[in-house]
Amino acid sequence: MPQGKVILGDIESKEYRNLNNIKDAKKIDVTKDTKEEASSFLRTAKSTFKINPNLVLLKCALFLYFGGISAVNPFYTVLMRNIGLNIEEIGIISACLPFAALVGAPIAGMLSDKLGQYRYVLIGTLICAIISQTCTLFADARTPDTFESYNSSAILYNPNNKTQLRIIASNWNFTKPLSTVRFTIPNSNNSYGCVATEKPINFNVIEEKGLTLFGNADVNLTRCTSQTEVEIIALEFVDIQRDIEHRYIHLRGFWMFFIIRVIANAMTSSCFVLFDAIVLSMVKEHNGDYGKQRFFSMLGLGSISPLSGVLVDWFSSIKGSRDYSVIFYFSDVFLFIVILLVWKLDVKAEKTQGSFFKNLQKLITIPEIPVFLFFMVLLGSNWGLTDSYLFIFLTDELNAPVSLLGLSITVGCFCGLPFLSISNQIIKKVGIMPMFLLAYLAHAARFIGYSFLQDPWITLAIESLKFLSYHLLQCAACNFCSLKAPKGLLATLTSIFGVSHYHLGRSAGAYAGGLLISQFGVRESFRIFAYAAILIGTSYMLIEFFILRRVARSRALREKETEHKDHEAPFLPAQ
Repeated sequence: MPQGKVILGDIESKEYRNLNNIKDAKKIDVTKDTKEEASSFLRTAKSTFKINPNLVLLKCALFLYFGGISAVNPFYTVLMRNIGLNIEEIGIISACLPFAALVGAPIAGMLSDKLGQYRYVLIGTLICAIISQTCTLFADARTPDTFESYNSSAILYNPNNKTQLRIIASNWNFTKPLSTVRFTIPNSNNSYGCVATEKPINFNVIEEKGLTLFGNADVNLTRCTSQTEVEIIALEFVDIQRDIEHRYIHLRGFWMFFIIRVIANAMTSSCFVLFDAIVLSMVKEHNGDYGKQRFFSMLGLGSISPLSGVLVDWFSSIKGSRDYSVIFYFSDVFLFIVILLVWKLDVKAEKTQGSFFKNLQKLITIPEIPVFLFFMVLLGSNWGLTDSYLFIFLTDELNAPVSLLGLSITVGCFCGLPFLSISNQIIKKVGIMPMFLLAYLAHAARFIGYSFLQDPWITLAIESLKFLSYHLLQCAACNFCSLKAPKGLLATLTSIFGVSHYHLGRSAGAYAGGLLISQFGVRESFRIFAYAAILIGTSYMLIEFFILRRVARSRALREKETEHKDHEAPFLPAQ
């Protein structure tokens, strides 16, 4: 028994020592894992903030280009008002601009692929952009105010709802045919139901019978009852010949601005897609990160625009009148520097072979590409809805201040910057297709948030979701184009993506949104778009996982078999 106890004690002591050894080993493993995690984190941080010297010029060019374009783009609408265009004419020009991008961007992409020279095509497009945007300053649709004043007064009356002016001919000597009469209604006529006017009323003359003029005014005068003759004062007249001259001057200014603005928009849209192609090419060549280059684009886009507003106010205060020319020259300087930087870039582009239609057929015959473009159009329609109707909703229903509208743009721009700096790691972890689904879901979340919104300042929180619906989406889409584009067709595919998402999709969303809002209201339309975004995004994922991946695998196997057969083919000497 004593001997047995000794043996048992030895066994217990050995087990205890073994247990301690296991615990020590586990502690060592935990410490080792912690050190490896720390070193991995440090490597990731270093790679995130490390600047690739081969891409420094590209970053500078992107910052200056997007900054230069953002300096002028927000001011085109007020510039059109400043040169004398009316609301209808501004609407016509704005409606035609997407069609200019639809034509210009694909042509630029195909031309650069055909020549195999992204740099030279971009430089030429930048030169055209500088010339066209500067030429918009020389379009002028304003007409001189050349009304001729007379001391005569007149009687305004409205028999049978047909407005008439009867001239009191005390010193009437105007013998030319008239087109327009301008007058004011004095305070003494308030008792007749007419509202006194501080600004003159324009009366367009349709017919003259002696001293009585028949026509219609540019304001509603039916409150001036047909039973009462209302005396008016401060008559001024424009004869028909002078009116024709004025209309010609106005139309000449309108068409001049229209043509130049359309060309300028086509050039800037082409520059966008060409820059994307150059970024993808250089990132691939120098093992860079697309998101980091996009970071500097967004930085320029968000930082230069407020500065341009300060420049307009400063220059206008010196000149004594509102003048926007300084920001156009400011933008020209930026774009000229961009040309010099692009000239120094080392861009290697593959030259495409064959005709345009054969190359287009290459894109169509890869099933993933047309499906991708179709769903990008649908995804762009979500952006079109918010871009067209969000500010109207905020101002009309929630009485949001104008400062909030500008601040929401800034938040939407800068919220994506931290994610762009690590976009490569995010896309590798998540995957390209899941990023597309997340973009759809981010749009859906924004729409649901807006549909229940009561406090307009919460818009800033909702707009922060743009890091998924815009910033990371752009990175994922460009990665897709880089992976799927056939040899020599990278610029073509990126240009078609840009047109599909940012122009076709935007237009479709604006149109569909307008129809829904007219039927169901803004809030319910937001909800409908949210449900549609969830459904469409999920459908795209299912199509990708269950159909397109199988098609891609079978195509890859066929290509490998073809290559294998080519390698094994016997060498036949010439007879």
